[in-house]
Amino acid sequence: MLKDIRKGLMTGLGAIFMTRERIEEVTQRLVKEAKLSEEDARRLVDELSDSGEEQFARIEKSISEAMSKGMDSIGVSRQEAFENLKEKVDAMEIRVSILERAREAEKER
Repeated sequence: MLKDIRKGLMTGLGAIFMTRERIEEVTQRLVKEAKLSEEDARRLVDELSDSGEEQFARIEKSISEAMSKGMDSIGVSRQEAFENLKEKVDAMEIRVSILERAREAEKER
């Protein structure tokens, strides 16, 4: 029983990563071998393709969330925080430049 469940899960994971083209190749081979009707093959291609895309999107979202949590836990800044700091540094550089010019102008007097 456990072996069958494991096989089903592995088959499902494999289907997630199969491209629509590859699924079509496999189903056409089954049609040629008379193990599957043309209509069933089309339906299977559509179902596996749609299911795979949905599952891949869910997996991608889960991985992204896990990466974000991991980065937060080690203190890695997000892009938005980085951009905010960059803007502040740019503004400070401008102010320092203005102050330096004013200081030089004072020296020349």
